[in-house]
Amino acid sequence: MYRWQAKKALQALVLILLCSLVSIPVVSVEQPKTPLAQGKAMTLKLCQACHEFKGASQAGTVGPPFIQMSQRFPQRDRIRAIIYDPQKAIKPHTMMPPFGRHGFLDKKDIELVIDFLYTL
Repeated sequence: MYRWQAKKALQALVLILLCSLVSIPVVSVEQPKTPLAQGKAMTLKLCQACHEFKGASQAGTVGPPFIQMSQRFPQRDRIRAIIYDPQKAIKPHTMMPPFGRHGFLDKKDIELVIDFLYTL
């Protein structure tokens, strides 16, 4: 197997594993009430496997840490594009799933996630 084929196979496996985590139903006693709490809950559910950030119970090391997000991404459009479809916004073969394009998050949910990320 060529090196690039092995890399593609590994990326596909990671994506499958991440998608399987997203589809596991989470039982919660109470839904978050504030928009910021909703954004935090979605970020914890979808992002902590790959990204390290304050409040995450498992620190991922695949993606960059979520620190100083409003300074790193002063234009909300840039981070919105990355969350919606990172293959188009960052690079074609990134391992990050396209949360918006694949329907994991709608536009409102992406805005809630960005609101939370800007607190980090």
